[in-house]
Amino acid sequence: MQNRDACPCGTNKAYVDCCGLFISNQKNPSAPEELMRSRYTAYTQMNMDYIAQTMKSPAADNFDAKATRAWAKKINWAGLKVIRTNHDATKGFVEFCAYYSIDNKKNVLHEISEFSVENEKWYYVDGTHP
Repeated sequence: MQNRDACPCGTNKAYVDCCGLFISNQKNPSAPEELMRSRYTAYTQMNMDYIAQTMKSPAADNFDAKATRAWAKKINWAGLKVIRTNHDATKGFVEFCAYYSIDNKKNVLHEISEFSVENEKWYYVDGTHP
C-alpha cells in the first residue's frame, strides 16, 4: 500500500493520515471507533501483531495469530460501514458491518465491539453478533 493511498477503513483519508498513524505506533487511537477502524485495516494487511497488541481479555484469551492469519489470507475485504458508536471515559461500543468475500461468496461480519481503556489506551475486549 502506498502511503497516500486511501485508507481501507473507509474514511476517505490517506492511509498515512488515518490508520497508518496507529498501526505504525506514531499515535494511539483516541476513541473506540478509531481503534476499530485501525483493526479492520490491520486485518486487510494481515497484520496480526497489531491485532494482538490492541486486544485484552476476554477477546485476547483465545486469540491464535497463526490461525487468524491463515483465515485472513483467504479474505478479500470489500468495505467497512460503521453503524453507531458511543463511549465514555473508560468504556465504549462500536457497531459495524465489515464486508468481505471468501471463495467467491460475499459475506458480512456484523458486530458490536466492546472496548475499554487501560493506562490511557483503548483496547478491544469483546464482540457480539446481533
